[in-house]
Amino acid sequence: MSASRIRPIRTITQREVSDTLTDWRILIPMFILSFVLPEVLISGANFAVRFIGDSNTISRLVPFVMLLVGFIPASFSLITALETFVGERERNSLEALLSMPISDNQLYLGKLVSSLLPPLLSSYTAMTVFALSLRFGYPDLFFQGLTFEYLVLGFVLITFKALVMVASAVIISSHTTSVRAANLLASFVLLPTAAVV
Repeated sequence: MSASRIRPIRTITQREVSDTLTDWRILIPMFILSFVLPEVLISGANFAVRFIGDSNTISRLVPFVMLLVGFIPASFSLITALETFVGERERNSLEALLSMPISDNQLYLGKLVSSLLPPLLSSYTAMTVFALSLRFGYPDLFFQGLTFEYLVLGFVLITFKALVMVASAVIISSHTTSVRAANLLASFVLLPTAAVV
C-alpha cells in the first residue's frame, strides 16, 4: 500500500483515537479493566488456594483467568466500534465524512483500526499486569500455570478475538440507523465470541 493510500487511513485513525482517549466515560472503565480487574483476580488466587488447598488445581486455571482478563477489556471495544458509522449518522457528520476524497475501503480501514487500537492496548495492559502481579505475588502459580507458550497463545487469541469483534461491530454500525439498534445487534457478536473463547 502506497503512502498516499495510507495517509487518509492514518488521519481518520488519529482523529478517532484522539476522540476516544479524551472521553473520560471511556477512559475510566478502560483504566479499571486494565489495572484494577487483574489485581482483583490475583487477590482471588490467595482465597482459591486456601479454599481448594491444592495449588496444582489452581495453576491449571491460570491460563483461563489470564484469557478472561484480556477478554473483558477487548469486549469493551464493541462500545466504540458500534458508534463508528451510526454515531456519525446521528451527529449528522457522516455526509461530510463520505464526501472526503477517500475510498470506502480507506474509510472502513481507518474506522476499524481506530476502534481496535484502544481496547487492544487495554487488553494487552491487563494481561501484562496480571502476569507480572502473578509472577511477583505467587511465583509458584506463575511458573506452573503460565508457560511461554500459554502467554503467546493468550495474546494471539485476544488479538484475533478483538479483530473479529471490532470488524463485525463496524459492519453492524454501517448498516444500522441508530446506536440503540447497533447495541441490540452487538449481542450477536459478543455471545458467540465469548462461547468460542
